Amino acid sequence: MLETNRRRPDPAQAAKQNSPAAALRSLERFLRKEMRAQLSVAGRTKRTAARLALVAAIREGHLQPGDLLPAEKALTDILGVSLGTTQAALRQLQQTGTIVRRRGDGTRVASAEPLSQTVWHFRFLDKSTLRPVRFQAQQVDIFSTTAKGPWSAFLEGADRFIRIARQMHMSDGSRVYAEMFLDEATAHGLLETAPDELDMVNIRPYLEEIFGLHTASARHVVQTATLTSAQARAFGLERGATYFEIHAHAFSGEGAPVYFQRIYASSSRYALDF
Repeated sequence: MLETNRRRPDPAQAAKQNSPAAALRSLERFLRKEMRAQLSVAGRTKRTAARLALVAAIREGHLQPGDLLPAEKALTDILGVSLGTTQAALRQLQQTGTIVRRRGDGTRVASAEPLSQTVWHFRFLDKSTLRPVRFQAQQVDIFSTTAKGPWSAFLEGADRFIRIARQMHMSDGSRVYAEMFLDEATAHGLLETAPDELDMVNIRPYLEEIFGLHTASARHVVQTATLTSAQARAFGLERGATYFEIHAHAFSGEGAPVYFQRIYASSSRYALDF
């Protein structure tokens, strides 16, 4: 019987392929390719493309929890954008708790650090571990509505509302549905905003930065609810399951209403930390 000559793995070559330098080259190739794909979408801004490319790198495992990201200048060269665009994309990821930036330590992918108060009015905690659960992806829709509900009672005087609907995929594999209502007169430009501009963005600081709508405080009402079939289909959630139904009322520093938010999250999976 003829034996096939098999080349033994070269330990030195294997170590070289798994070295930090090799991992960085792999990350660079992925980010450049992802940027091309993101920028091929009509109307997508460079800031959004950069943000989503970095999110994809984390989601695909090119960046692991705790990993250090390249320095801003190096990242700017890799992404092919300006330094200001890179900084804006990183700031948005920091605002969602996706990355952690500390002086002297650089920028790292978030691991188990608690989410700051700037990320949510409250935090979702895994019931079994009491560790924060983050969102890893979301689908966003923005539209105008005249529908009445608890939002119209809160935003008294408004007759048209901007509704931002988000189906969020969480880091534990579950889904959360959230919808935000604003008086259309206070943020009319949102209707011209592409939904992916709000993908993986913390909307609170975005509203302040773009529209000057500052949120100083919030009041919450929490109850449990069992979704109807129609609600489950609309929200992308499970019919018959029990959810926290959270109503968040956001106020400006002067006490004026800013927005109303309604959130559905599994009451069997999560605890809420205010």
